[in-house]
Order: sequence, then structure tokens, then C-alpha cells
Amino acid sequence: MTSTLGRSVRHSPSEDDHLDPERFRILVGTAARVPALTTAFVATVVVLTMVAANSDLTGIYAGIAGSWLALHQVTLTIDGTSLGVLPLLPTAVLVWLAARVCAGAADATIAHTERHLDTQDAARITAAVIAGPMIVTVIALVVMQDAATVLPVASPNPASALAWVTGLYLLAAVLGIGSRTWRPVCIRFGVPEWLVLSAVPAVRVVLGMFAFGGIVTVGGLLWSWDVAGELLARGDGVVGVLGLTLLSILYLPNLMLGASAVLAGSTVEFGELRLSLFEASGGDLPALPLLAAVPAGPAGAFWPVLLAVPATVGALLGRFAAQRTLQAQAYGVPVGNSDAALTVLAAAAQAGVVTALLTWVAGGPLGVFGVVGANWWLAGVLVFAWAGLLGLITAQLLMWREGRLAAVSLRAEAVEDAVEGGDADGDGNGDEATPADAEDAEAAEDTETADDTEDADEATEVEATEASPEADTDESDTDEPDTVDADDAEDESEGEVADKRADSAD
Repeated sequence: MTSTLGRSVRHSPSEDDHLDPERFRILVGTAARVPALTTAFVATVVVLTMVAANSDLTGIYAGIAGSWLALHQVTLTIDGTSLGVLPLLPTAVLVWLAARVCAGAADATIAHTERHLDTQDAARITAAVIAGPMIVTVIALVVMQDAATVLPVASPNPASALAWVTGLYLLAAVLGIGSRTWRPVCIRFGVPEWLVLSAVPAVRVVLGMFAFGGIVTVGGLLWSWDVAGELLARGDGVVGVLGLTLLSILYLPNLMLGASAVLAGSTVEFGELRLSLFEASGGDLPALPLLAAVPAGPAGAFWPVLLAVPATVGALLGRFAAQRTLQAQAYGVPVGNSDAALTVLAAAAQAGVVTALLTWVAGGPLGVFGVVGANWWLAGVLVFAWAGLLGLITAQLLMWREGRLAAVSLRAEAVEDAVEGGDADGDGNGDEATPADAEDAEAAEDTETADDTEDADEATEVEATEASPEADTDESDTDEPDTVDADDAEDESEGEVADKRADSAD
């Protein structure tokens, strides 16, 4: 029994495109995960807020439904006041969460089918991630319409609400599924390499402008810290202060986008207040501590210097595009020198479109203040102009410099090859001699003369060394005969003496 229960049985997926039980389970999880988590979180926050405010729970369902719609940037009307400027931070978190769910569903489908994600499976995941929130949105619209009869709220426009929900989750599906399949899709449809390379620098342009907008916002808050403290003190207690602080954090991305639009040269309007790098007219603002970062005016004389920010971002775009193009050429990818310019223009266009959309989403109607926010289309055009112009100039300069360096390197190699070829021929038909060549020749002759002198000295020493043993040998040969003759004479004298003694004995 234990072995039977522990045995892993894997059912092979069907070869056709019919929806099998495993893929159906993946789609149900994709459709229900984000709405369930979001609804539970919203309900908890609404209940805690009502309890902290000592309010009855009469409008709890309307509060949950309105919060769900507000998370999806649906304009709400409360007591005759339109609230269209909604915080972007919760919406961004919601889109990120839905994109993660889509990416997980794509991975699970690929692991189950053991093949690449096809178009039908991608469409099913997209439909599932949209269907779940759409059901909750329809329920929220019904609740808001019912609550409008007893509470000072108005039912939102159903078409606008459904359009916002569809657009946000469609974006999440594109981001989530695209993160897993964008490379095969580009290869399949033959997307040019310069267009593929433009995605990363476009994101960098948007993030760069957004980061500089955050720096300006933080600088404005520090400059007007006393005003922010006074607005925060209006909370009347710990709960009120925490509420204003949380509200300021939620609206921080909205203000950062407005600041980035101003840095690009656009104009922000907030009721009677009009703000740009060239003008600043004062006006009334809501009592939100975060809005203390907005300068009261007049415009400072040094403010136009901040136009160096988009110029710097554009120059960095051109540098990045040139480096990516050169790297692609080094790796053997078929890209030309003009692809750097095309990459810059494509990245600038994408950054301009994204900036315009984000700036438009960050604004909206706000009661008596009218339409609040930056001029979204002007912000997009200016970001495209700054990034495209400065990026194009920087990229072309870098590509031209690399081309000059490559030409100099090739010329030097050609000269070296020519010099080596002339030495190998040895026919004396080389290039004309230059003064530098004459000096080199004289130095070579001096070196050769010195070498010959050293060789002659060494030869003399060798001959002297060889001659000395011969002299010793001659001397030894001369002395040896003398010694032999003396010995023979002594032998002869001794023989004569012996003969005389013999004669005398006889």
C-alpha cells in the first residue's frame, strides 16, 4: 500500500489542443488567485478603518466595492465630488501580482505539455486572468448601484469600469506571458534585431526620468519640511497622522510622475496652480502633507538648468545603444552601423508613449480643482525629443569614434604587413628611405661594427690560446732528445770502465 500511494503517476498530455483537466486547473487558479487575495485584503482594510473611525458597518459593502474599483483607477463620485486622481502605487502592485500569476501559469502549462507555449494556451491564460477580476467588477458595480439609493455615492460608469479592468489585466498578461515567450515570438515573426535591442534602453529612459522626479520630490519635501509637518499635524491623533502618512505614500508615484514631466519641460496644472520650469503661479492645494513638495512660486532663475536631466538621460540612451550594437557586431549578429540610430529612435518612441500613458493615468478630475495632472501628450513628446535627439547624437559620435579607431588599427596592420613583406623579398625595391630609416640604418651599422670588433678580439684571443700549447709542445719535444743523449753517454762511459777492469783481471 505504501509503495502504491508513493508512486508518482504522470499522465502524458494530449497531443491535441483540447482542454485537459490539468490545464483547466491552471486556468481556474489564474482566474481566482488575484481577485481572491485582493478582495480579502480590501475587506480587511475597510473593516479596520471603519472600526478605528468608530463608524457603523452600514456601508461596509459599498466601501469594499468602491475600494476595489478605486484600485483599478475607476473614477468615483462621493457626495457630488468626482475623485479621478487615484493612487498609482496599489494599482502598480496589482498589475505586478497579476503578471506574476500569468508567468506562473505559462511555466506550469509548458511543464505540463512539454512544449513551447502556443498561441491558444496564451490566449486561454489571458482570458482567465481577465475573467476573474471582471466578475468581481460586475458584482462591485451592482453593489455600488444598490448603495447609491441609501448612501451619498454614485454608481460609476460601467463601460469605463470594465474598460479599466480589461486594460490593466491585459497589460499584466502581456508582461507576464511575454517575459517567458518574447524571444521565440521575435524569432518567429522576424522582428529586427535593432527593435529587440530597443526594449531595455526604453525602460531605462522611463525609469531614469522617474528616478530624477523622485529626487526632485524628496528635495522639495526636505525644503518645505515645516509645511509638511503642519499639514501632518492636522490629523488630530495617531490614527489621523497614520492615515495622512499612508495616503501620502500611496500618492507618491503620482507626484513623482508629475515631477518627471516638469523636468522634461511639460506643465502641471492643479486648479489655479500652474507649474513648469519657466513659471510657477500659486494656488490652493488639498491638505495632503505630500503636496508640501510643490513650490508656491515664483519660478527660480536656476530652474531651467534642470533641463540637463532629460539631456543626460538621452545621452546615456545613445551610449547604451551604441555599446549594445557594437557587442552584437562582436558576437556576429548581423547588425549595421545604422542600427544604433534605429535603436535610439525606437527606444525614444517607446519611452515617450509609456511616459504619456503613465502621466495620463496619474491625473484626472478632482472635484472643484477640475482636471489635475501634467500635460500628458506634451510630456510624451518632450521625452521622445530629448531622448531621441541627444541619444542619436551620442550614438553616432561613439560609432564614428569606433569606426576611426578600427580604421587606424587596420592601417597599422597593413603597414606592418608591408614592412614584413619587403624584408622577406630582399630585392632592394622597398619604399623610399626616410630620415628615421637612415638613423636606424646608421645605428644598425654601428652595432654591426661593434659586433665585428668584438668578434675580431675574440678570434685573436682564441688564436693566442691555441698557439700557446703548441709552443709548449715544441719546447718539450726539443728538451727530450737532449735528455736521451746524456743518458746514452753515461751508459757508454760505464761500459768502457767495465771493459778495462776485465782486461786488468786477465
